Amino acid sequence: MPVVSDYEILIGDSNVTIGDNSNESGFTKSFNTGGRSTAKPAFISFMVKGMTVTNENADVFVNDTKVGVLFNNNGGNTNQWQTQTVALSSSTLNSGNNVLRVMPVNNPTSASDDFDDYVIRNVICHFPQSA
Repeated sequence: MPVVSDYEILIGDSNVTIGDNSNESGFTKSFNTGGRSTAKPAFISFMVKGMTVTNENADVFVNDTKVGVLFNNNGGNTNQWQTQTVALSSSTLNSGNNVLRVMPVNNPTSASDDFDDYVIRNVICHFPQSA
């Protein structure tokens, strides 16, 4: 039996900063997965840069359900991009409208900055389609 899949680009080739002075309450994006196969899981891929000071990971929610985290890069290079993936159970993703929310992380080293800023880009939801 053939497996058919589709994808939805949530953020393309542009940077979205999460932290002080930008998305301080988290980044939120609506997206649509109409026609998806509801019996199979999906995943969201992210390009991530930053989070080099904190020991926290950034919580990722889909439809107000925590589905995973973006891992910090504590002690790493602030200019280095990483590809990270968050898996979604079949019951979390709607066949239709959905909402992604990615949370900020605290900056433990600075009284002047509340958050350890980081950047996401090329955020893509990959999901199975009904054949």
